[in-house]
Parts: sequence; structure tokens; C-alpha cells
Amino acid sequence: MFTPKKYDSGKVLRLPVTASEALTKYSHCKMASGYVSAGAAGDNEAEYIALETVTGGASSGLVMVDVLPCDDEVQFEALTTITPVQATHVGNDYDFSTAAVLDLGATTDKVFHIDSIVSAADKLVRGHFNKPALA
Repeated sequence: MFTPKKYDSGKVLRLPVTASEALTKYSHCKMASGYVSAGAAGDNEAEYIALETVTGGASSGLVMVDVLPCDDEVQFEALTTITPVQATHVGNDYDFSTAAVLDLGATTDKVFHIDSIVSAADKLVRGHFNKPALA
């Protein structure tokens, strides 16, 4: 989950969703042919974070979704695949494991920068998306 925590005021957009596409709240998503579609593991850029869970209609554009554009200013709390370690992970950049989780073992695309650990036990970190990604 990528939960916005700071500097997100006034940035929310309402965009059309791809037909039959399932978007999950606080997961990353992207534009495809003019419509929002779900993000996935291996994506090399974060465009938006869905702020609600929706499923697209029978045709593209029938359903709208609130999203937060990703930039290098908005701070997010993010879930990680493993327990984050201060000396190892803070100050470094990581890739997506899924649309909602960071992979602390993958640094190919460098999509998200970790600024601090919120809770090691809960695998939560705080940071921001690199725009563009540093790969």
C-alpha cells in the first residue's frame, strides 16, 4: 500500500478507467491508451496512486477513479516485502514487488526512495517516488 502522508493537498485528479479493469485503493496505476489501468510488478515508473477501489465498466471511460499523481514531492508510507533495516535500506531506491508493495531486493528501476522506517515490525517505510525513476 502506498498511503499518501504529506504534500498531497490539491493534487487529486479524477480520471477514466479502462474497461473491466480492477483498481485497488493505494496501489499504483498508469495510463494506457488514455485510460487508467492497474500497475504491476516490474513497472519501471509510477504514474498514479489509486485513492479508491473501483472496477471499470463495460466500456473504457464509463467509470472514473480518484488518483494522486506521483511526483518526487508527495511523501508516502509504503509496504515492503521484507523487514526494512535502517543501515541497509534507508536512503536507497527500490522497485515494485506488486502494484502495492516494494521489493527491497530489487534495485533495477529505482522507482521509490526510502527516507525513513515507520515500523520495521509492520514492514512500513516512508519515502517518495523518483520522477523519473532513476534506472
